[in-house]
Amino acid sequence: MSPAKVAKRRSAKADHLAALADLLNASRADPVHLFEHGLALLVDRLGVDRAMLTRVTALGYEVFWWAMGNGATMAGVFEAPEQGFCPWVMAHPDRPLTIRDAASEVRWRKSPAWTALGIRAYAGVALKIGDQAVGTLCVQHHATRAFDHGEVALIRAMGDLMARTLESENLKQELRSALEALELSSAIVEDSALQSPRSGLPNRHYLDIWRRASLFMARRRQEPMALALWSQPMVAGTKGRLGAAVAHLRGEDLIIELSADQYLLLMPHTTEAGAEVLLERLHETLGRHPTGATLWLPDGKDMTLKSALTRVGKAFTDACREGSPLVWIRPKG
Repeated sequence: MSPAKVAKRRSAKADHLAALADLLNASRADPVHLFEHGLALLVDRLGVDRAMLTRVTALGYEVFWWAMGNGATMAGVFEAPEQGFCPWVMAHPDRPLTIRDAASEVRWRKSPAWTALGIRAYAGVALKIGDQAVGTLCVQHHATRAFDHGEVALIRAMGDLMARTLESENLKQELRSALEALELSSAIVEDSALQSPRSGLPNRHYLDIWRRASLFMARRRQEPMALALWSQPMVAGTKGRLGAAVAHLRGEDLIIELSADQYLLLMPHTTEAGAEVLLERLHETLGRHPTGATLWLPDGKDMTLKSALTRVGKAFTDACREGSPLVWIRPKG
């Protein structure tokens, strides 16, 4: 290789690094600036049709930020990002993928990315939070295009910055949700509308507010939640026993007075086996009553707890009919 070409490559690499440093300095306090201007920088520097961020949600792949070059569109790509090359990147998160010409490469020439979306050249990396791939950063072009080592290094560096920013924003959201849950816990002492005067426990209205924060946290952590439902009459000593049971719960567990004499126990990040241990301890305090139980799973199919509440209600009915201390109805699938 001639000295002139080597010098040119080094110069281009230095320009990329300088542009990246400028972007980082300008984006320190504003993640939106990083996403918006970082993707625009890739489009401009690499001369491609589009640069975009995708993530995997309960509903599949989703494009959540993008930038386009002159004359380019997001037609087809926005509606069906899973038809692109991003699933391959997600399946091999430790390796960047570069494609010079999908139309002529045996491996890719029949892929929907080329045949349906017209993506001929591609370069992408996985966005990782810890050891988990949560999405991709990629650039796409309609014509043949090679990506040299410096350009791939730029995309990888940009991907690392954006992944760290996403992780930081997720942690901030978790903190906000935790603070909301804490505020709700404090509010129950001050707001009689959220508390049953009969039992002294949170009521159904409190449950409606509580689950907004708690279900978000459970989905974010990919943790199941166990629910148990039972009934017992409010006789002398019952209110005191309920108070004692609450005092011995774990930090995030919650007992709700769902209706008169009917109580719901919610146990975040708890499996069936763990729930049975906790329920056995609860029975020692409250006495043994027919109890229905189920699991809520963070799979995106029950975003409001409605299906889980229906299951636990049926399990409770079955337990009462059978005279059983505990009946489980498990989620389908």
